[in-house]
Amino acid sequence: MSEIQFMQDTQPTEPSEELSIPKDLAQQLIDYYYGFCGFEGFKMPLEKSFLTSIPDLLEIPHVQLDCTSQIIYYTTLFQGIVLKPEVLLRRGTLIHILYQKCVSLSEDWLKNIKDTPADFFAALTLMSLSLECCNIDLSWKALAQACRISKALGLFSVDETPSEGDKQLSTEPESLPRQAEVERNRKRFEFWHILRMDCLFRMCYGKPTLIPAGSWKVNFPDPTINSVNHESSRFMDIHFLASMRLTLIVMKYLDWVDGGKDPDPVSHDATIDSFTDEVEPILLDWDVERLLQMATNHLEIWFCVDVLFSTYKMLIVLYQSKKCKQSHILPSQAVEISRKSVKIFQSLLASSANALWGVSILLLHQFIPFFILCLDIIGNPDHANLEEDLVSISWVSDYAEMVIKERVELKPVMVIIKSMATACQQTKMIRLARDA
Repeated sequence: MSEIQFMQDTQPTEPSEELSIPKDLAQQLIDYYYGFCGFEGFKMPLEKSFLTSIPDLLEIPHVQLDCTSQIIYYTTLFQGIVLKPEVLLRRGTLIHILYQKCVSLSEDWLKNIKDTPADFFAALTLMSLSLECCNIDLSWKALAQACRISKALGLFSVDETPSEGDKQLSTEPESLPRQAEVERNRKRFEFWHILRMDCLFRMCYGKPTLIPAGSWKVNFPDPTINSVNHESSRFMDIHFLASMRLTLIVMKYLDWVDGGKDPDPVSHDATIDSFTDEVEPILLDWDVERLLQMATNHLEIWFCVDVLFSTYKMLIVLYQSKKCKQSHILPSQAVEISRKSVKIFQSLLASSANALWGVSILLLHQFIPFFILCLDIIGNPDHANLEEDLVSISWVSDYAEMVIKERVELKPVMVIIKSMATACQQTKMIRLARDA
């Protein structure tokens, strides 16, 4: 902890003249973003021509560009970097620059935020960038604004039944023009995205719900109502259906936890088993592991691993929640799933095409499996897979160091991961000395 505090107190401040993105690179990243992010539910509120003009506008002293447009510009560049599979020089530094730009804009943005589609989009993208940079506080504030604005824009009541006096204004699909129904369906997609993020913050960071039960009435989006034709649409549809099915189970679990767990261990574990029985079929029904092998591009792979790792993580949490354990050793199911998750993560990122995915995939999906493996090595004297798990743990540690080395704000994360890996190596040495 002292090393983490030292690093936080001595973070260097980059000279302001270095905090910029070359114009030609910005154009490339915007083009890349538009080439991959044409899906319903992520409708860019600004014209592409305006986005590409922002670097020039920022250089004109008497032009005052609003914070919302700037945040959308910088987060669009970030999305372009994350989506781009090719090697990008100074990638970590570029993300750090974009993050610092958004942080510097966030205070004024929060003071002047309005209930507009542009501010809603800015909130969603700022939330993602802040998560990538492990700024949970700013990410949570952005999500709170996204929820507030989305409610004002009608996203919480997309499928609310009209009152008797409004029957003439029926919004049944057959009564709406095609374009209006596409827009309505897009709003459903956006709502379910923020609902999933609300569950993520509740599960991973202990935050209270921003979308309480009974405050919304929104059906699942209909995948047949779509104005986008993209080769990865099939993977996106499967990702959405599987992840939303998992979200509903996570919501039930979190509501059960918030309501007070059953004091009777047997009854408690029976409830946990019922949640487990709902989660496990997600991987089987969509055969996600086989689908991952069929994926042909960067985006399709991401859709698959997000479902795969999210489901693994929930299963680990459930097995860890059981009270009737046979001993102090971690549940074997949790350890085995953690081992499998880390191995798949390692095999995917060993490929040059995926090696530069954002840090958030490590922080959100692999922290729990990584720590389970570490704790099993440290706390289980009869660990049967010591060498195999040490290889995986060392690889995660080396990977974290590689992707974080240019990201000053994430150095504490690297220290924690490397400290756990070192503790596992020390445990091995102690056991070798004991058995000698």
